[in-house]
Amino acid sequence: MAPQSRILCGILVFSASMCAPLSSLLGLAGLTGIVALWLVVSLPPARLVGSTLVLGLILFLPYFLLTPLVLGQGGHIGWLEAAAVPWRIFVRGLAGMQVSVATISALSAGELRQGMMRLPIPSVVSAILVQIVQQTSTLLGETGRISQSMTVRGGTGALAGNWRVLVSLPRVWLPRVMGRAERVADAMEMRGYLEEDLAVMGVAPWKSRDLLAVVGCVVLLGAVVSWRWVGGVS
Repeated sequence: MAPQSRILCGILVFSASMCAPLSSLLGLAGLTGIVALWLVVSLPPARLVGSTLVLGLILFLPYFLLTPLVLGQGGHIGWLEAAAVPWRIFVRGLAGMQVSVATISALSAGELRQGMMRLPIPSVVSAILVQIVQQTSTLLGETGRISQSMTVRGGTGALAGNWRVLVSLPRVWLPRVMGRAERVADAMEMRGYLEEDLAVMGVAPWKSRDLLAVVGCVVLLGAVVSWRWVGGVS
């Protein structure tokens, strides 16, 4: 599909996962099915899915530590009622991370720019988002190369050596990162990124399959919202 339809479908599926009711096993199964369906459609690498799951567990499991506080201030509620809020945060957090990462992994930097240009988003916002993605990947790559260089040169191991590396890292890392960013900026300027309208660099047109996918995601979101609204569940 076109990049803009992938982005829009990802937003709609993310919204559906945030609206799915979690007060019953049927609601949990529905949320799991939504996330699983999106993973099947997006086909992110299995390693990426596993890494996202581990990161989500690290981020959201500590919320269950609030259960005793809720239990102590909630009067006569039980442990299940006290753990309901951390449970919702945990499940929705994991689902949102998987949907978001799967959506981003299906887009290259160029496809992200094309998709942002076709969506009703202010051009300034589109340009900022594209630059964030571009510069983040550049910084991560440069950091990885510096780390490999230090490992090859014996920069890790002894405590004293690690401390010297940590102290001297800003003097090595920052100049290299700044130099890399300047070279990327020069290359982008030569390729016309200073044009007022980035759409002149090419965008992907809408096709029938894109419209069909977006309509399907809208129907999915409407069904989930209706399910929650009619059922009166959270």
